[in-house]
Parts: sequence; structure tokens; C-alpha cells
Amino acid sequence: MAVSMGMKVIKYLLFVFNLLFFLIGLALVVAGALVQTKFRMYFVFFGDQVNVAAIMLIAIGVIIFIVAFFGCIGAYMENHCMLMTFSVLLTVIFILEVAAAIASYMLKNKLKDMITTRMLETMETHYLDPEVQSAWDMTQQKLKCCGAENYTEWMTSQRDYQVPQSCCINSEDCEKGSEDDPYGDKIYKAGCADGLIEYAKGHMAVIGGVALGVAFIEIIGIILACCLGFAINKDSKDYTPM
Repeated sequence: MAVSMGMKVIKYLLFVFNLLFFLIGLALVVAGALVQTKFRMYFVFFGDQVNVAAIMLIAIGVIIFIVAFFGCIGAYMENHCMLMTFSVLLTVIFILEVAAAIASYMLKNKLKDMITTRMLETMETHYLDPEVQSAWDMTQQKLKCCGAENYTEWMTSQRDYQVPQSCCINSEDCEKGSEDDPYGDKIYKAGCADGLIEYAKGHMAVIGGVALGVAFIEIIGIILACCLGFAINKDSKDYTPM
């Protein structure tokens, strides 16, 4: 028993689609690893959300490998059960991605308050926790900023009313000056919260764009698998042995 010529075309399209899906799974695993690498120094300010998101990307990538296996084998063997399993699993992944996109959009609106609050909290333990100190120092040097919303926050939260050395534009010339303007132009004066938010939003936009592309491909895969599965099921019912 074999499917019609039109369904054979769909069969091979689905097979090619699943090879692409394998690559998408690999891309998501790589993306999750990159998120952990790129945002590792900022985990102190984002809490566990970024780390959880990275792990979820890796997990989804691995799941996609398994789902693509069902699709490839089902298409190759013209197995109705495996193709329907593939369609159901792909639909579940699609729904989870939509839910994750909605959650990310809602989190995006709360990002500024969340990061600013977390930054102000960690300023109190800057000199007590080496991990926090390292995160602040790297952030301030990389983003060329000082404090959460401005540099004066350090002067009210830290010992001796000093800003950390990482706030200094030139570490060799960063002595306090007059009382009215202690540091003059020797330090970065813009806060880090806005820069960190823009950094996060830029990467979130890239991830969002990739997710939309993956979702579009998933819809095509669901349609192809259903068409082929129904055709195989119909042909099996119509088939009468000679």
C-alpha cells in the first residue's frame, strides 16, 4: 500500500521539514547556552528568571529533536500513528511557545521596576558578597554607568560615601573633589538600570523573532503531517488486497 503521487510530495516535504526541525532544535540548544553565557554576569540583577529561561530553551531544543524523530520515521514509514503523535506533540510545543511569548511580553512591562529594585537591594551588599561585587563591577565597566538610576545612590548606601572603583572613567585619576560635585567628570554618572534593560530587550527581541519563525515552521509541519496522516489512513481503509 502506498500513498498517491500528491501525498508522496507531501511525504518528502515533511521529511525535509523534519531535517530543518532538527537544525531548529540544535539552534535552540545553542541559544539557551548563549543566553547563559551572555547574561551570566547579570544573574544577580535578574534573579533566577534568565537562568530558568535559558534552561527552558535547551529543554525545548532537546524535545524538538525527539519530536522530529517521530516526524522523520513516521513520514519515511508512512506510519499514521507516528505522524499523529508528531502532530500532537508539535501542537503542544506550539501552545507552550505562545504561552511563553505572552509571559515574556508581560514580564517586559515589569522589567524596569524589577531590575531597578534588585539593583538597589544588591548595592547594600556590594562589599560583602564577592559575586555581587563582581557583577556590579563588570556591569558598570561594560555599560559605562554608575549606580542603579544615578551615581549618588552609591554615596548614600556605601561606606565613606565612596563610589566603587568600577564607576571611574580612569581608575588612576578618581579622587573625590569638592563637596558639591565630589567626582566631577571622573566617573560615569548615568545609572545602569536603563542600559541593562535596553541590553535585555535587544536580546529578547532577537529571541522573539526566532520564536516567531519557529512557530511559523511548526504550523506548516502540523498541516503537512495531518495531510499525510489522513491520506495514509484513507488509503489503508480503501486498500483491498488482490
